Amino acid sequence: MKPLPFRLKIALLSVGISGLVLIAFGGAAWLLVSRQKLESVDTEIRSLGARHPGWIATRGNYQRLDEALAFIFGEEHPDEIVLLVKDAEGHTLHTSAGWPTDLDPAQLDCRLADDPNAPASASLGEGRGPGLGRGRGGMGRGLGPGGGGGGAVFTKIPKFQTVTTSRGEWRLGMLGTADTTLVIGLNYDRTRAELNRLRNAFLLSLAVALLLVGVGGWLVAGRALRPMRTIAETAERVTASGLDQRIPASNEDPEIARVIHVLNRMMDRLEASFRQATRFSADASHELKTPLAVMQGELENALQAARPGSSEQQLFGNLLEETQRLKTITRSLLLLAQADAGQLKLALEPVDLSAELENMIEDARVLAADSRLKFDVQLPPQVRIKADRPLLHTALFNLINNAIKYNEPDGKIEIRLESADDRITLTIRNTGPGIPPSEQPKIFARFFRVSRSTTARVEGIGLGLSLAREIVRAHGGELSLRESRTGWTVFQLRLMTAPKTP
Repeated sequence: MKPLPFRLKIALLSVGISGLVLIAFGGAAWLLVSRQKLESVDTEIRSLGARHPGWIATRGNYQRLDEALAFIFGEEHPDEIVLLVKDAEGHTLHTSAGWPTDLDPAQLDCRLADDPNAPASASLGEGRGPGLGRGRGGMGRGLGPGGGGGGAVFTKIPKFQTVTTSRGEWRLGMLGTADTTLVIGLNYDRTRAELNRLRNAFLLSLAVALLLVGVGGWLVAGRALRPMRTIAETAERVTASGLDQRIPASNEDPEIARVIHVLNRMMDRLEASFRQATRFSADASHELKTPLAVMQGELENALQAARPGSSEQQLFGNLLEETQRLKTITRSLLLLAQADAGQLKLALEPVDLSAELENMIEDARVLAADSRLKFDVQLPPQVRIKADRPLLHTALFNLINNAIKYNEPDGKIEIRLESADDRITLTIRNTGPGIPPSEQPKIFARFFRVSRSTTARVEGIGLGLSLAREIVRAHGGELSLRESRTGWTVFQLRLMTAPKTP
């Protein structure tokens, strides 16, 4: 699974943390408001009961109390309040006309505990009339002498509960004396709808807020990562020929400024070390050319002067071969050092690649005669490119020579040259044991040789593929190992073509 980008992680983390905080805050606020609304309704129920003491005198007054309570809400809200009166034994004395039919009064638990704060002899005074408005939360408790402006004195601890019926949700308040229990129910639908609207508004605001937080986190993360993009872009420009690239200093953040400073110091040390190593390789290779040339000349003279068939002639011949091998290594190291320093100079000229390959394949047939290798060659005529002829010859010959050395008796070599648009593709396949998968990433490393090959009889120093790839890269192309398995190894070379000359 592909990991999420760091910028997206920051945005999602911001949304997650902010969402948790807002949900916790919104939930606490909603619970607080719900409780406040509930307490407001309970206070109103107490006030309605305490402000109408006349209901206790006679049974007929229950209806008067019912009408007085209904009068408070007006004719346009006939189902806002209901009334139930029970005696001390639990018998129903009065039920208002609007009482919900699916709410059985007998099922209500109207048992109330005695209020220890009530007066020893509770008497009910006269109220101040029924003209009270529905102001939830604005009334007193109506308990005790003179509570609620001279209202009824309840000797029981009030009890409240919420019930749901087919007609909606009701908040029931049970107020009582030693002889009678008054149950007043207020319709809770409007309050519940108000709470639901508040909840929905919060959820909508939460979605908008989280979206804004996510966008803000994305922008902030992008701004914070801007120096990192600069560092990455500079690092991509750092090559063997561009070691002088440095990350621009930043004064915005001390932490980023320190990272940039450390990276620039590191690149200074790398550049100095690389320049020193490259200069050493180039100087050593250059200085070795003259003594090796002198040694080769002296050995050739001594070989000619030696008696034919003598041990001296054999010795001088072996020394001459080793000297030529040293010259090849020195030349390869010099070319690689120049390529590392970006100083591999190319003498570009139009080259008929088809003709060059034909000549090299003729030489390869001679080299492969002892192994009885078969060549399958497809070369379209007059494929022209612009290249340095000697260097390109070295790269191509190294590839073909590898296909011969790491082959098997009676094996096969396939060479395909294709030209399309402004690019040419050269594919070289050869039979053989193949390259182990664990060693395939290392085949272009310098002085590396495949362990499974028969190295005891295969000559080489492990620089051929490295040198070939550097030469191809210097020409703006690419050399790669396309496939290697038991039986087949495939290398592919891609180059730009040159315009055909008339």
